[in-house]
Amino acid sequence: MLVCKKLLLPFAFACCGALFAQNIQNPVLPGVADAGVMKYNGKYYIGGVRTNGDFYVSDDLVHWGKPIHVVSMDNDWTRGSGAGNDQIHANDMFYLNGDFHLYWSVNYWGKDKHAVHIVHAQSKDALGAYTEPNKKTWMDNRIDPKVFRDDDGQLYMYMVRFTDGNTIWGRKMKNPAEFAGEPVCQFASLPDTWETMDNRVAEGPWVMKYRDRYYMMYNANHTSTEWGNYQLGVAEADSPLGFQNGNKYSYPVVGCNQTQLEEKQVDLLRYGRTYEPLFAYTESKPGSDWTKVTYDDSGWARGETGFSSREVKGSTTRHLGTLWNTPSLWLRKTFSAGSETGNLALRVAHDGDTRIYLNGTLVYEKQGRDYCIVNLDKKLRAALKEGTNLLAVETNKGRSQFFDVSLFDMKDGIADDILMTPGQPNILRGPNGFEWWLIYMANKNDEHRGQYINRVQFFDKTLFVDGITGPRTAGYHPEPSMPTFAGKGETASFGVLQQVQPSVAYLFETGVKTEGGAGIVAWWKDADNCAYVGLDAENRSWYLRTLVGGKENKESYALPEDFRWGVYHHLRIERNGGCLKIWLDEIPAPGRHVFAEALPVEEAGVPGVFDETKSALFEGATYTIGFDDVHFQLSGNEELLKGDFLNDYEFSFQLSGLSGQDKAGSYPVYVDKDNYVKAQFDGITRMLEVTAVKKGKTAWKKEFPLGCLQTLYPDVKYTDFIEKGYRFAAPAWLDTLYLNRHEAGNKSEFVDDMFGKFDIEYLNGGEWHPIENKDRGIAEHPAYNYCTFTPVKAEGIRFINKEAEDLERHIYKIGVHELWKESYNFRAVRRADKLYLFVDGRELGALDIRYPASRIGFCSEGGSPVYSGTLYYHVGQRRD
Repeated sequence: MLVCKKLLLPFAFACCGALFAQNIQNPVLPGVADAGVMKYNGKYYIGGVRTNGDFYVSDDLVHWGKPIHVVSMDNDWTRGSGAGNDQIHANDMFYLNGDFHLYWSVNYWGKDKHAVHIVHAQSKDALGAYTEPNKKTWMDNRIDPKVFRDDDGQLYMYMVRFTDGNTIWGRKMKNPAEFAGEPVCQFASLPDTWETMDNRVAEGPWVMKYRDRYYMMYNANHTSTEWGNYQLGVAEADSPLGFQNGNKYSYPVVGCNQTQLEEKQVDLLRYGRTYEPLFAYTESKPGSDWTKVTYDDSGWARGETGFSSREVKGSTTRHLGTLWNTPSLWLRKTFSAGSETGNLALRVAHDGDTRIYLNGTLVYEKQGRDYCIVNLDKKLRAALKEGTNLLAVETNKGRSQFFDVSLFDMKDGIADDILMTPGQPNILRGPNGFEWWLIYMANKNDEHRGQYINRVQFFDKTLFVDGITGPRTAGYHPEPSMPTFAGKGETASFGVLQQVQPSVAYLFETGVKTEGGAGIVAWWKDADNCAYVGLDAENRSWYLRTLVGGKENKESYALPEDFRWGVYHHLRIERNGGCLKIWLDEIPAPGRHVFAEALPVEEAGVPGVFDETKSALFEGATYTIGFDDVHFQLSGNEELLKGDFLNDYEFSFQLSGLSGQDKAGSYPVYVDKDNYVKAQFDGITRMLEVTAVKKGKTAWKKEFPLGCLQTLYPDVKYTDFIEKGYRFAAPAWLDTLYLNRHEAGNKSEFVDDMFGKFDIEYLNGGEWHPIENKDRGIAEHPAYNYCTFTPVKAEGIRFINKEAEDLERHIYKIGVHELWKESYNFRAVRRADKLYLFVDGRELGALDIRYPASRIGFCSEGGSPVYSGTLYYHVGQRRD
């Protein structure tokens, strides 16, 4: 009988050291643009545009070391051209069976020749040197390669070709260097959608599989910051080559943060308090006539002669004409100072030297090009006065003649930096093995592009990204969570973890290099109660061997024929009670993946590694308490407690089957029956009710309204220029609709009553019913019309052009006021004495709590709520 000693001394705890950072300090790697990221044996490797064949390495996705050169362009088909290491773009890399594979785009457009192709190189080491096995020619056309390995081991490459704009294609592979079968077109960007705000572009594909669904994240629109329209979308399919226009999400999952700013806050220069802003523009010296401005499609001011510059003498005219010999843009608006106006944020985008004055006070000055937000401090806000205020702008149009200025009333808030142009996505598991993270390029203001990270979550099976965020972004956006325990470096020791907290639910993973007879200890209580997942070279198999109460059971399964010994392979197990799931080399273990009743349900234990040969090596070991993707249903007045007693943890779930009469939810904190925090969705009050109980008595109670304004994008499956269809992920109760008063794609044309152009219906029970409005007019945000009605339960909304001869689009995005719905995503994060609560990714509050270590639980009062995609894990602290 193999006995595992409690050794493993060379490993180091990840739960020793500094506390978490509350906000990600994006960009985490400045100056690196289109890049690929690989996770291997607990470390992350990144390379791409402006790395010139170098990789950076990180343990946590946040702190990256110095560049290490790993590859140089060395092939016949680019030799003699200007394509050098600076043409190593849009990397993709992965490890398979002892070899590292690196792909990149050469995107060289030169007078000597064009070289726009995909390259493949290999190495035996993560840090190279990588060499191209075929130097005579390229691997494929054209750019942005991504290789995905399915659960059955089949490889697929996704790439971008210039066929309908930039179009995404997929193709089966015979091996990492050769294709098998013809390319299959996945999709192009669609006209009249968020994907075509400027150019016809669909590129940067990243494909992954999770919870039995395939996801492709991609970019659309132009990369240039001059537009700021580059955004990330998602298509979700049931097969690797099954992505198409019909299974795209109707909305971008990551975009410019200015979209939300404009939807939530009023631009005083455009809408103001009286809804009739006045603008003036002159290209001559002071003293000439002003011009009353309207916007054309380009955003530049045009108009008729208005009034004389004498109207502003003594305020700002003294600043004009002497600083730069440049045109000036004048903006005049009447609004009230004092309590009616909150914090002000000035947004500026310009290509030439610019100064801006508020009633003669300099509020902005910058030479050259810039995009930025300026939060006006108290001194600058003091320049406001009752009645007419004057904003004067001096600017040089610059090379691109790009210019924009906005002034937002932020109420009590503070405006964030301009975060925009997210692109080239990579989605990988975080350091703790449970979280998913998006690593991508983006811009902050007019800084050089850099690498950003943001958390990817799944609302059961719907992919959601908590981003784009920067250091100043409001709310809780922490850096990647650390595991309960992490190995440090490569080790030859064997045994089980002796310093960690035992549990009945955890993951354990490690890289193992062996000639045979080594693997991981999936569960260890004592010598008679344990489980091993091992690699057997003699029989070319892997096995699960369990001992429960001294009774042994062993099951063996064949390894792939090309499985190589003496190189690293990745083993991962997830234990949840009696169930054990096993992965080999990042895909389900061949032969069998799930062992539903392998272990005693309530017997806690710890994992580890074993080596019968005394020559195996292990690297990247990670142990995290928690479980993933649990589904269950409660009925009536029922409770279910789970998890370990911890001070720092996160858990989330999708709650469905909610009616308008019952309560259901969870215990984000549960110590015992007299000490807990309960959070329940109440269908009657339409609130999330949070109650804290201490020593059997209610300590406090808080209610968070669930009613909120949601932005909906039209579903292309039900939309054309005559009918615009919007569908809901779950039936929802609505009472108000909002439409932008601008014609779609034309911000210069205002419409007094956009609702008058449509017949509006809602879908319920498979039938369409008319919406009878009670009131409509201009909303509090003057960019929108509103329409109120008696609350209805809707599965969808459609707008049909009222006039038969009207073939115009008119609208695109709409707003809906959602009172309640049948399904919500709930997320709770406990960090010692702080409890953060989220619903559908929206942060509701950060609550102060004072409890000892606690578990989690689930509870219902009536009804039969369904909990799907439940995720729970311990949050370890960072190492020094």
